[in-house]
Amino acid sequence: MRKKTDTRRLSFVQAAGKLFIEKGFGSVTMEAIAAEAMSSKVTLYGYFPNKEALFDAFVVQAGEGGIETLEASSNENDVHATLMHLGISYLDLVTRPEVMALNRLIIGEAGRQPHLSRIFYENGPRQTLISICGVLENLIKRELLRPGELRQMGLYFKSLCEAGLVERQLWGLDDHPSPNVKKASVQSAINVFLPAYSFEKSFDI
Repeated sequence: MRKKTDTRRLSFVQAAGKLFIEKGFGSVTMEAIAAEAMSSKVTLYGYFPNKEALFDAFVVQAGEGGIETLEASSNENDVHATLMHLGISYLDLVTRPEVMALNRLIIGEAGRQPHLSRIFYENGPRQTLISICGVLENLIKRELLRPGELRQMGLYFKSLCEAGLVERQLWGLDDHPSPNVKKASVQSAINVFLPAYSFEKSFDI
């Protein structure tokens, strides 16, 4: 019974996400979501009280597994391998087509539906940054990086990794980046980040 319930819930989340992306949040009704999921509005309300709850669930579903992969970076043996795993995991997450579509939706809706930005931030970018900072904190505790203000370090690292790559995909100028493109972008980020936070004055990778 639980599996059937989870499947029905997921069908509502996917239907809502599809309609939000295609039509915009404000134009979509609960009735339309139920119809898209081939169910009734009464059944839908049994799972979600409103569109905001559905949007919240859609954000979480779009990033499913991404946080766990980021945090697994701490299992690597050395600082370079850890940062490479962390950076590629970050780019794999933020360049997902569904995450890109969510970003475009938020940009388009920010003026009309500012509360959506908060839902998106709390469930997406904020959780991602916390995970990145957790991995960096682990490196500091292992004395593989110099101590620093963690939030600032996390913001620097993720910004260096995306370094124009994510923006260009967001704007539709480039296709989804290949693994080699992502690896090269992360390597460039490490080349800047590691000398700034390593114990050595210079670090030749």
